[in-house]
Amino acid sequence: MTLANTVKRLLSARRLERVPTDADNARVRLARADEKLAAAREIAEIDIEVAYVTAYDATRIAVTAHMLSLGLRVRGGAGAHEAVGVYAEAMIDTPSAYEFQRMRRRRNKSEYDDVVIGGCIDRGWADVKR
Repeated sequence: MTLANTVKRLLSARRLERVPTDADNARVRLARADEKLAAAREIAEIDIEVAYVTAYDATRIAVTAHMLSLGLRVRGGAGAHEAVGVYAEAMIDTPSAYEFQRMRRRRNKSEYDDVVIGGCIDRGWADVKR
């Protein structure tokens, strides 16, 4: 798989970095993402907001597993999760990959702008859950 120009720009901007490919660790991360997604489904019956954040984490971990399988890693710091989303859109190219950025923005709003996920302000997750 060749790297998209978008990913090359992320590398040039030092938002991603090259690391040795590690298929074993990528598989471990995918299993961890599956576990988190299963937990999100269970938690949704109790706390929709915690379930949403857990599902978001599962998605992010799955994308970073994809990165690792190609010898890439997101660099820590401000904008790291955004870089994961940009990578997903450029390299995975599925509806779910594009959904990650929407999830990231909604999660940020719940974290920093007091938007309630699943509440009267934000019905997006409730619609996805059905």
